[in-house]
Amino acid sequence: MTHRAPEGREWLETDGGPFLLAPVSLLPTWTGYEGDYDLVIEGTDAGWSEAYLLPGRNVMVLGDEPLASTVLESRSLIVQWVHANSEDEMRAHASEVDLDSIVWREGPVLESDGSLALMDAALPGAEATEGELFVLERDAGAYRIDSAEVPLAPHCAAKLHRLVRVKAG
Repeated sequence: MTHRAPEGREWLETDGGPFLLAPVSLLPTWTGYEGDYDLVIEGTDAGWSEAYLLPGRNVMVLGDEPLASTVLESRSLIVQWVHANSEDEMRAHASEVDLDSIVWREGPVLESDGSLALMDAALPGAEATEGELFVLERDAGAYRIDSAEVPLAPHCAAKLHRLVRVKAG
């Protein structure tokens, strides 16, 4: 599997469900639509609309919407497109937003062995190809995933998820 850090050059989309964030090493065990996706449906049925850990698993679901997403690796930020006139506008505003001025909702903690994959939660991990996921390279350890939905500019809004290191691996 090729690792890549897109730095906002591309967007991932799902077939209608939310995104999964998981250690790359766990992808072969994620069965997606063949079974594990039932856990995602249970979570959204329970009203979880922000980032949440699946019970008993070290994987996280980012909300409950199929929002096109990209990664700004240098900012430890996952950007989900809510509204913008263009990809360039969304990238520019997400790259410039003052992260310290945002009121973040502290999220759950995900353990990482150094590489985290962002992909469609319905996709079985063993079937994921390079074009169907982004890989975020991080030091091993625990990361809290904080979330916020913010206006980035007039007529431009995004859901942001930042990775905050809370413990070294």
